[in-house]
Amino acid sequence: MIPQPLKSSIKIGFVVALIGGYSSCQKREGNIILPGQVNGQLSLFVKDSFVLRTQTVDEDSLPGNGLSYCIVGAINDPVLGPSVAAMYADITLIEPSSSFPNSILPDSAVLFIPTVDGLNYYGNRNFPFDLAIYPLAEKIDGTKIYYQTDTVRTNNTISSRYVGPLNNSYTDSIAYRKTKLRPYNGLRVRLSDAFANRLMSMPKEAYETNDGLDKHFQGIAIIPQNTAQIPSGEGCFTVFDVNNVLSLDYRAKILLYYNDSSTFVFGFSGRNQTINHGKTGPYPTAVTTQLNNPDSSYIETYAQALSGIKTRIQMPDLLNIVKDQNVAINNAYIEFSVSNYSEYFFAAPRLSLFQPLGAGSKRNFLIEDAATLSNYGGVYNPSTGTYRFVITRHVQNLLNSKVFNDIDKNLGLYLAVPSDQPVIGARCVIDHRKTKLHITYTKLN
Repeated sequence: MIPQPLKSSIKIGFVVALIGGYSSCQKREGNIILPGQVNGQLSLFVKDSFVLRTQTVDEDSLPGNGLSYCIVGAINDPVLGPSVAAMYADITLIEPSSSFPNSILPDSAVLFIPTVDGLNYYGNRNFPFDLAIYPLAEKIDGTKIYYQTDTVRTNNTISSRYVGPLNNSYTDSIAYRKTKLRPYNGLRVRLSDAFANRLMSMPKEAYETNDGLDKHFQGIAIIPQNTAQIPSGEGCFTVFDVNNVLSLDYRAKILLYYNDSSTFVFGFSGRNQTINHGKTGPYPTAVTTQLNNPDSSYIETYAQALSGIKTRIQMPDLLNIVKDQNVAINNAYIEFSVSNYSEYFFAAPRLSLFQPLGAGSKRNFLIEDAATLSNYGGVYNPSTGTYRFVITRHVQNLLNSKVFNDIDKNLGLYLAVPSDQPVIGARCVIDHRKTKLHITYTKLN
């Protein structure tokens, strides 16, 4: 069922206020005592009836490098449609050599990238993929910020292909010189002969220093192929630990074999030189309707990883709390409920709550509570199907700005799937019939 636009704003909850005596819609929450206060008491007020306007908007470009992990894969989400994640990464020398035998033919080359322990997939982890692995045709600049919408040029004249699941369990070890490396789960691909020859035949300086390597081999790209053929409800995103250097056994690497028992190992250069690229859409009508009508309000909205979409929440009557006088916010939280999730497309383990950078801006930054509170929230509660965020400082800042400076900073909030911590290709469907904004405050004399 395609949700219809909600032309009037959503109104939720009820009001509880204490103004002296009681009436049928009033409830005493309790009192707090402050030194020097007349009669020693201030009354607490609770309000959880607000007009909320909610809609889905495009995500602003999110950083694609500097992340803890990297996503590769593709899905055809029955709710949001297709999305694809690719990886671009620079390689590095682990053991530089001044006498590498670059004039001989290699025996083979093997790429291995471990998956992250625990939550390392989203979708059907057994779905068979067709991956293309290419050398890069340009250098990744580790001093700049790349975004998830950015791509890096590739040399498509040389490639390797892999067909199979992205998240594999391995019990067999990997040969390394005259020993063996411990097995870890992940992606293991025997690269093509042409790819191995390319790695074996570079000038001597490529094996001596990383600057020399960068001149002749800029890195690799891993790009899913034939993604338009993925059936609805199928596909998978897998989370890879590209940048861990704790041990040679576990770390991502390319092993170049030659002379029967010799091995030269390339590693990966780190977070700043590993780029996660995401492409989402085209979206179904339920989403495009909201993207094309940003002034309407909708009962159901969406949040998606990979620079896809996020939810905007506007609170147009929030400042009415200080219409007559300033108040002290004792506690404020906002809670969201999710729907339309399944075994493959499960609810994201965590969401983030942001405030816009400016009026009408899709760029955002974390609210103050996220930076200062250990109990800020945002973690999925499976028993209630909700995400709750503490926004006490944020609300107080908005009210203070209005009271003391007559500046309206009530620009709303953005609810989004985080790009890091955790890295995951998840999405959420938010049911705003259950959204709750709850504020407890004290009127100041």
